[in-house]
Amino acid sequence: MLLGLMREFYPLQHMRFDEGVARAAVQALLSDPSLGQICFVYRGAELAGYLVLTFCFSLEFHGRFGLLDELYLREAFRRKSLGKAVMAFAENLCRQKGIQALRLEVGRDNQPAQGLYRKSGFREEERYLFTKWL
Repeated sequence: MLLGLMREFYPLQHMRFDEGVARAAVQALLSDPSLGQICFVYRGAELAGYLVLTFCFSLEFHGRFGLLDELYLREAFRRKSLGKAVMAFAENLCRQKGIQALRLEVGRDNQPAQGLYRKSGFREEERYLFTKWL
């Protein structure tokens, strides 16, 4: 089910989806709860999307922090306050685990998601995020 949702989500974010690689990453996360959690989002009985919350470590954030690695809501469930509820859920998960900071990434062209995150209290950093695949 998760891989199907990822298959829908990745092209929308201009990310490459490789099912074998995705399956291995999901299995690694599921096999070690200290790495994070995968949660499905439902509206009633309908599958609306998913979120992946991972746990990282940073001196800047005084220890473990949460990374909202992926949040996907299907089109039919957007702009209906579900995103706001999902964000509050992710914050509560972090609080329950003693995590004091929650970070996320968002595409520069994804204005609706940026609006949701700003309304949820997130602020843009004055730094760039760089990545190098090894």
